Amino acid sequence: MTRLLKIATVAAASLLMILMFRSQPAKAADTYYQVASIHKTTSTSWRGNWYSYVNGRFCLTQINQYSVTQKYKGKKHTLYKSSWKGYRKLAVGKIVGTNRYTFNAYAKKAYQSDHGWGIAHRKVEGQKITVLRDYSGGGSYVDLFRSPVYRSYGSN
Repeated sequence: MTRLLKIATVAAASLLMILMFRSQPAKAADTYYQVASIHKTTSTSWRGNWYSYVNGRFCLTQINQYSVTQKYKGKKHTLYKSSWKGYRKLAVGKIVGTNRYTFNAYAKKAYQSDHGWGIAHRKVEGQKITVLRDYSGGGSYVDLFRSPVYRSYGSN
């Protein structure tokens, strides 16, 4: 009888642990940025072409459902892709305590991190325009626009 009771107790405890871990969102506790949950695809409002002007040349950032790619000086570089492994795997997460998101939530070190992205609004020639802001170290950022621009917008 005690053997049957032990088996039932272990089974009940195992079932309880499975239910507890399944109901919690995915957390990246050992990553560079603390994120609330990780998603495998990008937001539909972020998808499409985003343009910036860097060092006198256009830079095209293409965001689709499963990857983030940049074209600069005639060369195409895929930054993040959902089928890859490691810190370059597309893993979208909101950085806790900010209004920024990261495309590589699995990054474990600062040099692997993208420092965050976010939607912002700015005035250009009297018009309020929605931009995708690419943050870099030290609080600086570059604004990306939905249509080509002919000058650099950002902050150093």
